[in-house]
Amino acid sequence: MRIRRRSSAALAVGLAGALFAALGLPAAASADSAPNAGGLVEQCRLSPAASVPEAGTRACRTVESVTSGTAATCRMPLYEVAADTPETCAVVDGRAVSQARIAAYQESWVHRALTLQRALDEAAPLFEEQLPHTHNTFNSSYYRLPHDGVTPTAYPTLTNQDPNQVYSITDQLQMDVRAIELDLHWVPSPYAHPDTGGRWVTLCHGDSDDPTGQNLYSHEPSALGNARFHIGCTYDRPLEYGLAELRSWLDAHSDQFVLLYFENQMEGNAQAHDVAAALVDRYLGSLVYRPTTSCGAVDYNLSRATMEATGARVLIVGNCGAGGAGTPGLWGTWVHERGPLWDESGSPTNYGDACDADSNARRTHSSFRRYFEDSTWVTAMLGSTQAISAGATADMVRCGVNIIGMDQLTPEDQRLPALVWSWATDEPRAGGQCAYQGADGRFHAGDCGAPRHAACTDAAGNWYVTRAAVPWGRGFNVCAQLPGTSFAVPANGYRNQLIVAAKHDPGAEVWVNYRELESTWTPNLPSAKTAPAATVGAVPTAGPAPLAPTPALGLSPQLANASRRTARDSLVLVVALLVVAAAGRLITQAIFRRGRRVRRGRP
Repeated sequence: MRIRRRSSAALAVGLAGALFAALGLPAAASADSAPNAGGLVEQCRLSPAASVPEAGTRACRTVESVTSGTAATCRMPLYEVAADTPETCAVVDGRAVSQARIAAYQESWVHRALTLQRALDEAAPLFEEQLPHTHNTFNSSYYRLPHDGVTPTAYPTLTNQDPNQVYSITDQLQMDVRAIELDLHWVPSPYAHPDTGGRWVTLCHGDSDDPTGQNLYSHEPSALGNARFHIGCTYDRPLEYGLAELRSWLDAHSDQFVLLYFENQMEGNAQAHDVAAALVDRYLGSLVYRPTTSCGAVDYNLSRATMEATGARVLIVGNCGAGGAGTPGLWGTWVHERGPLWDESGSPTNYGDACDADSNARRTHSSFRRYFEDSTWVTAMLGSTQAISAGATADMVRCGVNIIGMDQLTPEDQRLPALVWSWATDEPRAGGQCAYQGADGRFHAGDCGAPRHAACTDAAGNWYVTRAAVPWGRGFNVCAQLPGTSFAVPANGYRNQLIVAAKHDPGAEVWVNYRELESTWTPNLPSAKTAPAATVGAVPTAGPAPLAPTPALGLSPQLANASRRTARDSLVLVVALLVVAAAGRLITQAIFRRGRRVRRGRP
């Protein structure tokens, strides 16, 4: 193993050396001392050249594509050495990617906080859900040639050479992602059956638009019949690979629920939809929460808890398509139409101005809001610069966005902690059994007997803070004094912010209906009697001060002010992709020749 580790380091340094030579950087001496091209990408983004409209972004994205592609090539043979060996390829692109990093994340505070946070909106309607989400979850550089008949397979294709993700679907789920996206195309495939005319439902980051300008998501066949241009799709992985991976993870995590979003680009082909439906049946089957009517729209008033009560663990959302006899057919028995309330308009790059509208949509339940970024080279070349920063992620959470589609997600990604709106860092700490919102607007674990204000909510979702400071157990009583309200805990970042806005004193500490019972943090208990009497806290001798609530009907102006895809593929793009593929092949050959020379001690 030691020899293999040294060989791994040599491979990484060799690849980096070849890449640096190509980019005009000094050669790497070792994996520890070498500069990395990831730093070069950052320098490019910070340089004056990056501000040149279109050209600057495209240039930096091209450098990033070369470095990340080279690093992916480096990592492929190293996954089988040891859990942390692929990290040696960080010398190429600055990213330490490995199963060891995933395992470390599982022990982190961020993982614990997001795990606890999932329970807070479980009983809330989907309108109130905030689910960690990845864009084009399937399109990852992780997938590689099989070595044992078990490892997920992938061959060099246009899609996986320009990936949205660096980790597998499984690993993204391990990073607390609970809303995943699979793009479905009906294209020629080596996985096809004889009776499908050589086509199969394929996972591909491509575009099925056609030169006639027909709607990408039309339910009717293209005016060109079966001659649509699925630009970017070649012999990519079939749908069943993605579904089998999801099922395997669900079997190992029997208490988890996943929203599965199908981007339907199957040309309105009836056979394609029936094949996709049959695959869903085979791999997910009884785990799917099925539509009550054929391809019925999602009921965003449903909660995860309601669906889980039926034994379901997956909600599939997408676009209706043709099926047998010109109807949604089998497809419509598994897939919910996302409906007009699903809103993914707007760019997330400079989020802020949209905060007021998103907050209002959350307050009124008038949309299910999604944003996503696209980090692929092709998208950059077409002029799109959609990107989601950690700061924008935190703003979106506070403003009530439901799902935020991230690319290139890693365990160290600062957008993961930005998704945490509930617990403060390193909370809940040992010793405290009741949760309160602190002056920082985050949850802390405290002594249930200490006097604090209480958070109350009404049926409309408004929040109030009592002037009375009482032990946790008295929160039920003081909220009951205001007709129509109850002692509660917020379900998402937007509702949590309403409590902040309702405080009489910004520094006040406010009890929320959330406490630890038998080592499990439980939200929205029905009464104080549910908790052990000895830990509820003593009732004060004097009655509580009169209740004088302050309603919070929206975000504060200060927060609102502070907070705020489509590209048409053309024949020119096809030529560009072919050029990139050819160049990539030449670069890879040169890299491996350089790697062999380095390992043999040649310059």
